[in-house]
Amino acid sequence: MAEIRQGSLLKMKRDEILSGYLFLVPVLSLLGLFVFYGLFYVIKLSFYKWDGFIPDSMVFRGLKNYQLLFTDPLFYKALGNVFIFMVSTVTIQMFLGLTIALLLRERYKGHSIFKAIFYIPVTLSTVVIARIFMGLYEPYFGVINTVLRSIGLESFTRVWLGDPSTALWCIIIANIFQWTGAQMVFYIAGLTTIGDEIFEAAQIDGAGFWKTFKSIVLPGLWSTHTTVIILGVVGAIKTFDIVWLLTQGGPGNSTQFPATLLYQAVAQNSQAGYGAAISVLMIIMSVILSAVQIKFNKKRQEV
Repeated sequence: MAEIRQGSLLKMKRDEILSGYLFLVPVLSLLGLFVFYGLFYVIKLSFYKWDGFIPDSMVFRGLKNYQLLFTDPLFYKALGNVFIFMVSTVTIQMFLGLTIALLLRERYKGHSIFKAIFYIPVTLSTVVIARIFMGLYEPYFGVINTVLRSIGLESFTRVWLGDPSTALWCIIIANIFQWTGAQMVFYIAGLTTIGDEIFEAAQIDGAGFWKTFKSIVLPGLWSTHTTVIILGVVGAIKTFDIVWLLTQGGPGNSTQFPATLLYQAVAQNSQAGYGAAISVLMIIMSVILSAVQIKFNKKRQEV
C-alpha cells in the first residue's frame, strides 16, 4: 500500500514538473527567436563585410572588423566618454536618489506630491528632455547664458553644446535630470524593507543621523545599490538617444559613444559588419561589468 502511494506521489510530481516545462515552452520559444537568434546573428555578422542591404554582397573577413575597431582612435574616445558618463551619472544619481528618498521617507503632508514631481522627468520622452535642455543651453537666447549675462557674468557664457570641453557634461546633466527619479523610487522601496521599528530603536539608543545612516541605511540598502549600479552601468553603455539628440557625437567627435559609432557605421556608412562588431563588444562590456558587480555583492552579503 505504501509503495502504491509513493508511486502515485512520484507520478503527480512528474506531471507537475512536465506541466511547468510545457508552460515555459511559449516563453522560451519567443526568447529564442527574438533574443538568442538575434544575438547569434549579430555575432555571425561581425565576421563579415556587408552593406546591410544586399544579402549576396556579404563577404567573410574573419576578425578584420575587430582589428579595425581596436585600431580606431575614435573607438577609444567613445570608451573614455562612456566611462566618464557611467561613473558620473551612476554616482550622482545614487547620491541624489538616496537623499531624496530619505527626505521623503517621513510621511508629512504633501510628500506624495513631491514624489510625483521628482518622478515626472522619468515619464517624459527623451525627445522632450532634449528639447528642454537645448532651450537651456542655447547660446544666444538660452536660459543659462541669459541669466549669466543678467548678473554680469557674460565671460562665463558658452556655446555649451558646441564646446568640446562642456558638451559631454551637458549630456551628463540632462541624463541625471531624467533618471534621478527612477533611483529615488528604488531607494524608497528599499527603505520600506528596513522597517520603521529599526529606525525607532536606533533613536532610542541615541544613534545620530550619521551613525544610523552608516550602520543601518547603507548596509540595509546593499541589494538596492547593486540594482541601481547594474541598471546604470548597462544603461550608460547603450546610451544613444540623448547623445544623438543633443550633439550627434560632436562637436569634433568629442561626445562619441559606442552606440553613436554603431549608428553611424550601420545607418550612415553602410558598414553592417563593423557595426555588429561594436554591438558584440557592447554586449561583452555589459555582461562583464554586471557579473563583476553581482559577484562583489554576493561576497559582500556573505561577509
